Amino acid sequence: MNPTLTLTHSAADLSDLILGPLELGWLRPTGRVPDVLLAWEHGALGEAPSGLAWDVVRLPTGVAYEAVRRLRAARAPLGPVLATPLGADFLVTPGSADGWNAPGSARLPDRTLVLLPHPDYTEPRHLGNRSWIVRPIGGALTDGPALRDAYALARAAAQEAAR
Repeated sequence: MNPTLTLTHSAADLSDLILGPLELGWLRPTGRVPDVLLAWEHGALGEAPSGLAWDVVRLPTGVAYEAVRRLRAARAPLGPVLATPLGADFLVTPGSADGWNAPGSARLPDRTLVLLPHPDYTEPRHLGNRSWIVRPIGGALTDGPALRDAYALARAAAQEAAR
């Protein structure tokens, strides 16, 4: 951490001073970059609302890893995926998960505050019981229909394995 940090720097400068170069394309449209960077500087979780830069679909943790694997295998767009105490939160393209209706999962309401660890907190490293399964890189986001398909296949595979 930088003990000489002042708050007179722009958000881009703050990112470079505190954390080294970060790709913040996924976060910029939320309008919360300075606040999130400041939280990360203090070792805390940042907060950004869903429904602005991205929507959030929460899957059960047990099938989320298989859904990620299937999205990668299909070479489908895959954005950040956050492990939380309540499940795995996929950041999806705004509007692409409208009308989400898949058993055992949910699209979070717009303006839900999402608690974000610094992108370096990847499993098994956690902050506030949160870590990235897939780190945020640039502006990549998951496509809602591709996630729905991957989740349906992962869920079916898990149910078959349980028999």
